Amino acid sequence: MFRYNILTEEVKSDFAFEVFSDSISGLFRGAGIAMMLAMVDTKELVADKKWEFKLKSENLNLLLFDFLGELVYLKDVESILFKDFEIKIEEENEMSLNCVAHGTEIDYSKNEILTDVKAITMHKFVLEKREDEWYCHVIVDL
Repeated sequence: MFRYNILTEEVKSDFAFEVFSDSISGLFRGAGIAMMLAMVDTKELVADKKWEFKLKSENLNLLLFDFLGELVYLKDVESILFKDFEIKIEEENEMSLNCVAHGTEIDYSKNEILTDVKAITMHKFVLEKREDEWYCHVIVDL
């Protein structure tokens, strides 16, 4: 499980959010969903297709950054919006992420696009374990 807060007072021209979760997979899932909320009302999305992808990185911070960046890339290149995610994270020599993303191709007659996320920023980017839960703070460039 996860919970998130959209930080409307923190930034004026960008979009900021924080996510709390009891698991690292839940945190990644929550971060993906929170970022999608900048772009579209996810309650209105019909997740009629699945996309699968894998990512590797040297640490969890970069893996989260790359995961969110991949969602922006898929939105820009393949015109996809996502409603939910199945995330599996493993640590071998490096961190790896397996994702099944549930979403739909953008249909401008059905999907009201709120904003266009252009990139993830490293400004105030945080991913850390706090006692019994994982926490992240992310700002995306609109």
